[in-house]
Amino acid sequence: MIKKLLKGAASFVGGVGCGVVLASAAAAQTDYAAIESDPAIWTVSDDDSTVYIFGTVHILPPELDWRSEAVDAALADAEIVYFEADVLSPDAQAQTQVLIPQLGLNAAGVTLSSLISEEAKGHIATIAGNLGAPAEVLQTQMDPLQPWLASLTLAVLQIQASGYDPESGVEQQLTTAAQDAGKQFGYFETIEEQLRFFADMPLEVQIADFEVGVRQMVEEPELLTEMVQAWAAGDMAALDQIFNDAMRDSSPELFQRLIVDRNIAWIPQIESALEGSDDALIAVGAGHLPGEAGVIALLEAEGYTVTRQ
Repeated sequence: MIKKLLKGAASFVGGVGCGVVLASAAAAQTDYAAIESDPAIWTVSDDDSTVYIFGTVHILPPELDWRSEAVDAALADAEIVYFEADVLSPDAQAQTQVLIPQLGLNAAGVTLSSLISEEAKGHIATIAGNLGAPAEVLQTQMDPLQPWLASLTLAVLQIQASGYDPESGVEQQLTTAAQDAGKQFGYFETIEEQLRFFADMPLEVQIADFEVGVRQMVEEPELLTEMVQAWAAGDMAALDQIFNDAMRDSSPELFQRLIVDRNIAWIPQIESALEGSDDALIAVGAGHLPGEAGVIALLEAEGYTVTRQ
């Protein structure tokens, strides 16, 4: 069972860019097929090239048609497509399966139960009920996992129970389309770097983030639906609130590490893409784009004119 849980968490590791948003099965009741999608996309250009910047959601309901004309046009124009990291290739999947047990399991004699509060244990019991599983079974499955990996694993279980599918996520869909069109690929980070953004966090920060996450799952089951609707509508203010506000308020260290520091590190890489003569599509987690510390604002602070399509 642990191997199965680790495989599920590995498939979701690309969600590092968005933060972990947990939802209840009620999210599946939304009629996503009726949503008219127009997710936000920007361009920044120089004399001989254009870079398109698109915010992604890593796991989506299959019935949501998010491929707007602007997204399709950007993909058609780009010679190279950049993602946060290669998490989908067979080599990346194999590397992830090796790294997650190395970086995500507790030391001998340490359990998740011994680290978290009674309130968090109660939330896990509630989540187990939502999933149709005995509370003691789910807690036993989580106990070998460090808090960061337990958060991702619970997110996978709950989101997939809501009818969402990684195969419908933006990265998977764009990767397939880009491969079919013979595009080149580039990546800002390695899979080990992405995992270590979580695994190298101080334990107390991991625990605090875990407790916020399970509380959200129980008390704010509408978050996932709201996030997808805001993303599909291109509502960046709402996305900033849903993705980033809770992290900014409850764990400034985590927000700095997972969002701000990475945004800053990506700016020179975006500039390098712009310096070349090839057009490029940059697809990174949607939570990285809005706000004062977002990629768009950081590019503008460097003097670039960034235009929303």
